[in-house]
Amino acid sequence: MSGVTPAVRVDDMPKALAFYTETLGFELLRGGPTEEHCSLGRGDASLMLEKPASFYSAPYNEAIRQRLGTPSAMALYIEAPDVDELYAKVAAGHLNVVDPLDDRPWGQREFTVEDPGGNWLTFWRRSG
Repeated sequence: MSGVTPAVRVDDMPKALAFYTETLGFELLRGGPTEEHCSLGRGDASLMLEKPASFYSAPYNEAIRQRLGTPSAMALYIEAPDVDELYAKVAAGHLNVVDPLDDRPWGQREFTVEDPGGNWLTFWRRSG
């Protein structure tokens, strides 16, 4: 079995970790607020939160630092059977909802929220 595990680069691990675990319901699988690398899971989805770290090369760390906080057109799509409940929690938290919850013509119910670092996450489930 193979899969994709996105790495989301962050500059403030405690803030990012709290957002992903407390607000979005991800489970911390490895790492913690004082670590440079954390692995998270939510259902079948997994992702990593990473800061520039001592185990990377100096040029790679510099490239990460240059990209932190810059806009990206990419969004991570994460299946969420509890999309309605999750959206209610996100909306109540007055977070930056990029695209509100709605049924899409392609048969999905979804919304997009921005994390503290400016990354977009789209949570979805099949409509109906």
